Amino acid sequence: MAVAVSGGPDSLALLHLLTRLRGPWQLGLLAIHVDHGLRPDSRDDARFVEEAGRALGVPVIVRTADVKAERRPGESWQQAARRVRYRLLEEVAAAEGAHRVALAHHADDQAETILLRLLRGAGAAGLGGMRPKRGLYVRPLLWVARQEIEAYCRAFRLSFRADPTNRSLRYLRNRIRHRLLPLLEAEFNPNVRAVLNRTATLLREDDDYLEELARQAFQQLGRPEDGLSVDGLSRLPRPLARRVLRLAVQQAGVELAAVSAAHVDRMLSLAGDEAPKAGCRPVTLPGGVRVRRESGRLVMEWPGTGGETGDEGGGAVDCPLVVPGRTVVEPWNVAVEADLIPCAQAGSRNAARSLQGPAARGDGEAPGGSAGRHGEGPVREVDLDWEQVVPPLRVRAWRPGDRMRPLGLGGSKKLQDIFVDAKVPAKRRHQVPVICDEQGILWLAGLRVDERGAAGPRTRQVLRLRVVPL
Repeated sequence: MAVAVSGGPDSLALLHLLTRLRGPWQLGLLAIHVDHGLRPDSRDDARFVEEAGRALGVPVIVRTADVKAERRPGESWQQAARRVRYRLLEEVAAAEGAHRVALAHHADDQAETILLRLLRGAGAAGLGGMRPKRGLYVRPLLWVARQEIEAYCRAFRLSFRADPTNRSLRYLRNRIRHRLLPLLEAEFNPNVRAVLNRTATLLREDDDYLEELARQAFQQLGRPEDGLSVDGLSRLPRPLARRVLRLAVQQAGVELAAVSAAHVDRMLSLAGDEAPKAGCRPVTLPGGVRVRRESGRLVMEWPGTGGETGDEGGGAVDCPLVVPGRTVVEPWNVAVEADLIPCAQAGSRNAARSLQGPAARGDGEAPGGSAGRHGEGPVREVDLDWEQVVPPLRVRAWRPGDRMRPLGLGGSKKLQDIFVDAKVPAKRRHQVPVICDEQGILWLAGLRVDERGAAGPRTRQVLRLRVVPL
């Protein structure tokens, strides 16, 4: 088990507690610290965590992030730091063979999260708060109050680092922590934190049940690439119809976190009885995916598909890949990021991990889709052996007749057959980035890596490629 350790009291208490349990539970432990580089003294936090790890007999891996460089347009510093932090946690866990990553979120964090989402207008799924277990991540302290954690630190004389940004009232979460929650406790309910946590548990149970019903309905309405039946949607209760549309959007490769309630409402209106008379316009989703009504179905179109055929626009993409650097592929609304990393810094993350993506499980993803968490979605990042690459590199669309030698297959295979195996819809195949050098295809993004360029035990310098939505 890997433990994300910031150096604060919560993560130090969690790490200390797990060291006490590693004997009875037969745990192998690893601490991971992510230095976001956003504060002048952030390196001091990293050194502190390294010293704490040595004192507890736990190895510590420190990863440094350049959040300023990786921040996306319209993204807050906190959102960018969180996204980068989770990506690095997953990379280290994969490289070190950790089966779980433990996070130190506690009951007070949960109460703050619920209020934060309530103020932003979340539904039942959002108001269910953080889950104790989700994919790679576990939160063992989610039912423990902050004051209990502080008491634990005092009892075991644990020292920790204080993050001054946690006191700044410029951040909404801190205003909830230092102003709103104390007001609710003083004026309305002294047990409001426990009440919010209990409410979150009840809503998570409801949400799980509704999601299962929505998945069953979704399977009956048809695949998104063929269109969803308007009649079928109209017969569903509105709460289920909303969830079915979100499932369709997610399967279409749209980043679900960017899809608002307003997007879903517009899609519901498009499926309504009055839509044909009103001449409702198509709904454009984040990433450029358009949802339109046609012949009693809601049809989704991906950028560059040229309407229904899927063979126009996207197939013309062919541009040089900047190494190292960032190449924006505008027709697909994605960027390909390339970094050269000494193998010692890259860890043991191997290109073979991309083989465990959709090609192994039978699912596919559009280029604008999210990277997915470990065990939850396709891998949108790969490590190649730079010494085996023959520059210049290019990013282009699939062409009929394209072949590659997928790692682990022991022979060549047509890209068209890979798409079929991975169940990638025909409309979307021209939008899956194909990375080539002078000798052929190196990576079919999110699906397969070629055995010639795959990083391995003898790799000395890694070319790390990542496909990210704009």
